[in-house]
Amino acid sequence: MFEKIFTIFFLRAFSILLLTVTTSSVSATEVTPEKTTVLENSACIQCHEKQNPSLIKDWQKSAHASAEPAVDCVSCHGSLHTNMTSTARRDKTCTNCHGGEKAPVAHSYASSKHGTLMRIEKNTYDWHQSFASANYRAPGCGYCHMHQNNHNVSRTVRHDLMSSRSGNSAIEKVQDATRAVCQDCHSPRYITRLLDNGEAMLEIARKKVREAKAVIEQAETNFSESQLAPAKTQFKKMQHHLRNVHLGVGHQSPDYQWWHGQPALDGDLLRIKDSIGELQRLKSINAANAKD
Repeated sequence: MFEKIFTIFFLRAFSILLLTVTTSSVSATEVTPEKTTVLENSACIQCHEKQNPSLIKDWQKSAHASAEPAVDCVSCHGSLHTNMTSTARRDKTCTNCHGGEKAPVAHSYASSKHGTLMRIEKNTYDWHQSFASANYRAPGCGYCHMHQNNHNVSRTVRHDLMSSRSGNSAIEKVQDATRAVCQDCHSPRYITRLLDNGEAMLEIARKKVREAKAVIEQAETNFSESQLAPAKTQFKKMQHHLRNVHLGVGHQSPDYQWWHGQPALDGDLLRIKDSIGELQRLKSINAANAKD
C-alpha cells in the first residue's frame, strides 16, 4: 500500500516538474530564440509588439511596410537571431535592395564625403553600436534614415520635389527630422546653412522643369502627340535629373548636385526647346511652300 502511494506521488511530482521545465523552456524561447531557430516575420512582430511596441508602430508607418512585397524584419535582419542588428546596420543590406551600388540613391551617397569615409573605415566599426550619439564617425544609410533606431525610414525622405519648403508643413517636418540626425555631429548654424543652400539649389532645378513644361504645353496647341513625343520623352528624363539634384542635396554629393543634376537639366531643357523649335521651323517652311 505504501509503495503504491509513493509511486503515485512520485509520478505526479515528476509530471509537475516536467511541465515546469517545458513551460520555462518555451517562455525562454519566446524572449530569446535559439541561434539556430529560423524566424518568420510574423514571429518577430508578435514578440516585439510586446517588448518594444513603438518599434513596430514606426515600421508600420514606413514605406518599407507599405511596399509590395513588404520590406519586413527578415528582409533586413535575416532569419536567424544571431547578429541581427549588426547585419541590418550595414549599408550593404540597404544597397542590395535599392538597386545596387551604382543606382543613384546609393551612388550619390557613396560619392559624398560621408560615403568616402564609410568606404575607408567600415571594417573598423563596431556595428553593434546603436544609431545615435555619433557612435559612427561616418553615418551610413541606417544612421540617417533609422536614427535612434526609429524604424520609420520615411521620416527623413522628401517625396514632393516640385513644391517649395516655405509654408509646407510636410517638407518642414522632414527637414526637422533630418536636422535631428545631423546635429549629432554638426553645429546648428552649419546644418541650417546646408538646408538653405539645398533648398535654393532645388528651386533652381524646379525653375528649369517648370520652363520645360510650359514650352511643351504651349506647343501642344500647334503640334500632335506624335510630333511632341521626343520632347515629352526628354521631359521624363528631366524628372530623373531633378531627383539627382535632390539626392545630391540630401547626401551632400557634389557630383549629383552638379554633374548628374543641374547641367543635365540644362541639357534636357535645351533639347526640348531645340526639338520644338525644329517643329516650328518645318511648319514655317511648309506654310511658305504651300503659298508658292
